[in-house]
Amino acid sequence: MKKVDPGKWAEKEAATWLEQCSKESAEFAWHRFPDSKSARGAIAAQPSDFLVSVAVEDGLNRTVYLEVKETANPTRLPKAKIGQYGMLQKFYWTNAHVLVLVYMSAHQKWVYLTGDDLFCFEDCPASFLLTSLRRFDTAADALQEYFK
Repeated sequence: MKKVDPGKWAEKEAATWLEQCSKESAEFAWHRFPDSKSARGAIAAQPSDFLVSVAVEDGLNRTVYLEVKETANPTRLPKAKIGQYGMLQKFYWTNAHVLVLVYMSAHQKWVYLTGDDLFCFEDCPASFLLTSLRRFDTAADALQEYFK
């Protein structure tokens, strides 16, 4: 029997919410990037798990690179879990939005880190503190809060 990958479960939770929003609004679109790990290196690493585009006022849109992670650590997300940190930072520097949705399995809660949370350091820390972030019961609750 294959062990369940909690990270894949967390990604599926996010995808379910994204699909629901896409069906409910023509002003909400999302795309699942191919998983280079699942492709065993046949494709290059992607900037995030999902690309989300949401229409905002004046005919503009907000582009969000959404990465979904799971951590068993009760207080921190190790930077090593965000393998594409540098790539996400480059998109952030071009005014794209970056969101890392984190499932904290020790607490069975969700939190999220924005680009401002991730890229505010002169030198990137070895891990990101999660204790001061608002916690949510579901991925849908966290994503709803961010995208409202």
